[in-house]
Amino acid sequence: MVRGVNTARYASTLSILTTSGVPLVDAMRIAGEVLSNDYLRQELKEAARKVSEGGSLHRALDQSGYFPPMMLHMIASGEASGELDSMLERTANMQENTLQSKIAAIVGLFEPMMLLVMGVVVLIIVMAIMLPILNMSNLVG
Repeated sequence: MVRGVNTARYASTLSILTTSGVPLVDAMRIAGEVLSNDYLRQELKEAARKVSEGGSLHRALDQSGYFPPMMLHMIASGEASGELDSMLERTANMQENTLQSKIAAIVGLFEPMMLLVMGVVVLIIVMAIMLPILNMSNLVG
């Protein structure tokens, strides 16, 4: 979950910055500061250094080992075609949609579990009421 949030946030921020005309290396440094994960922030500083030395963006991000393969392939395609801005935007949207579907799946699992918990609570209440009544009928009989 945390990985999905951070990668979506990074791709979205990087897309906005590069579309606005900020140089790629500066945009990478700024977008890295937006993230809450300290390890990833350090890895992205290293990736920005590699890009400033002439490396490609997708290779620098791949070496961090944190980004999903589909995101890296889309960024590589954007670099090759010269449409990095639009490809980063697509990547950010894809990451956000993936994250939303994971959250929906977790919430979907949570609902039946709550139904079971409520059933157990009702069973305990019914047993608390019925057991004294059965005990009294046994004593009378």
